[in-house]
Amino acid sequence: MAKTAGTTLMMIILGGILGGYLGELMGLLIPNGFLHDIFVKGFPLGFDSPIVLNLKVIILTFGFKIMINLFGIVGMIAGLYYSK
Repeated sequence: MAKTAGTTLMMIILGGILGGYLGELMGLLIPNGFLHDIFVKGFPLGFDSPIVLNLKVIILTFGFKIMINLFGIVGMIAGLYYSK
């Protein structure tokens, strides 16, 4: 079965989601400190405010923001590896 670009993208996104949840769970188990910050803290990627396109007939609003932590990145790499 041939892997398409859509399948690869889906695996990367799914790996990022599962990795993010795993990082949050690890953060609950580890006491506050340096390791806790590595697992839980991430960086936001996306728009701070939504983009509004007013066409007078219809108003479209676009926006997204994702929070990526260490395990999210590891999950994305694992999803990419698995999809190959």
